[in-house]
Amino acid sequence: MICLAALTGTGMTGCMNTASLPASPTVQTQRTSQSVPTSQVVQSAGVGSAAHEVASQTQPQTSSTANVTFASRSSNPWKPKVNERKWKYIVLHHTASEAGSVSSIDAAHKQRRDSAGKPWLGIGYHFVIGNGNGMKDGEIQPSFRWTKQLHGAHAGVADYNDVGIGIVLVGNFEKKRPTAAQLRSARRLVQTLRSSYRITSKNIVTHGDVNKTACPGKYFSLARITGLDEEATLGAASSASGQPLTFADRREVQ
Repeated sequence: MICLAALTGTGMTGCMNTASLPASPTVQTQRTSQSVPTSQVVQSAGVGSAAHEVASQTQPQTSSTANVTFASRSSNPWKPKVNERKWKYIVLHHTASEAGSVSSIDAAHKQRRDSAGKPWLGIGYHFVIGNGNGMKDGEIQPSFRWTKQLHGAHAGVADYNDVGIGIVLVGNFEKKRPTAAQLRSARRLVQTLRSSYRITSKNIVTHGDVNKTACPGKYFSLARITGLDEEATLGAASSASGQPLTFADRREVQ
């Protein structure tokens, strides 16, 4: 389990337990969910996140929240019912565990304390995508941080916590790849969020891009989520043939 998020001010690294809460739009799949003991859940948020967590509990972050109305609920099924933050980043993670759910990650994170001894609010992520162990395979669930439009506690870097949407996929991608259903759901969620909040491609990153950690693992491909690998494949195939690819061609090269 390699989620070596740097702990702010300490130089320590490590991988920690996870958990979560309310359900919202889901991607239906055939695999069934199972309850997951908190002890089985591991997460990648660092104590740098914990330091920012406490500051956010004591000082309301009004500067990052505005009456943003970029997208209708029909185009964004996860559109919150409260004033939306001025989101700037999307940060992708893995749990580094075989199983997990919003509730199990939430329970684990509530056991954490910051350097001042104050407890975390709960799950540090805004969204969790299940792998069939604890949640349905490909199921997308928002946490209270999303429904209430709160800062995250997942990146170990203040700016990426404050205005970065934290998305975690259940699984250890140092050992194996995300499921096909997880990739489809992650792609759908990321594309919806980037469109709704006008987040540029360069601001869609992994945990390892912003902190010293292997999260989300060597078998996780950000390009599979953003669609950049598909564009490269299609571009190469098109160049080789000398003709633009049709939709049938696209299915062949994927």
